[in-house]
Amino acid sequence: MDHLTLLAYAEDELNRVVAGLDETEMDVVTNCPPWTIRRLASHALKNQLFWAGTVTGQDLMTQDEAMAAVPYEGDLAPIAAEVTAVALRLWRSDGVMTADHDTPFGVLPGAVVLAFAVIDAAAHAWDLSASLRRPIEFPPESVPAMTDVVTLTCTDHAIELGLIKPPTVSPVDATDTERLMAAAGRTITRR
Repeated sequence: MDHLTLLAYAEDELNRVVAGLDETEMDVVTNCPPWTIRRLASHALKNQLFWAGTVTGQDLMTQDEAMAAVPYEGDLAPIAAEVTAVALRLWRSDGVMTADHDTPFGVLPGAVVLAFAVIDAAAHAWDLSASLRRPIEFPPESVPAMTDVVTLTCTDHAIELGLIKPPTVSPVDATDTERLMAAAGRTITRR
């Protein structure tokens, strides 16, 4: 599975998870305390705008606002649908994948920057669902490509910049998805 196809899967999954949130769940504290479901969902969506804007030269979202998890108000489902559709459309723009882009990591080709959008969407979809005790599992056919993305993005430098948490130890009986999320700094707990 190529990384652009993986991004489409991750955007769809993020959209699906956010659309499935209930208003009564918005104040639940997530696996990223003290962030609530609303704040984490807003952060995830704003990150998608940040990365898509970065590679297309558009000022869609500042990194500071995305990282601050300033919450969107109201129903998040239509916001998620719009953001994920726009982000995917922008990533498919001509020349984005081969051009070099200024990022928090320095100048990188679009094909590398894409990995950050993928891990952001996939990991945050997992965070939201796991925080509500309904963790998602990535399809088996996506695991090799997602492993490549985690290896590329979850680095010591990303940890130093505060963009990724240090890896955690996954349980012995962890699923492939749980092992990937542990490598991306998530603590795997089963309730």
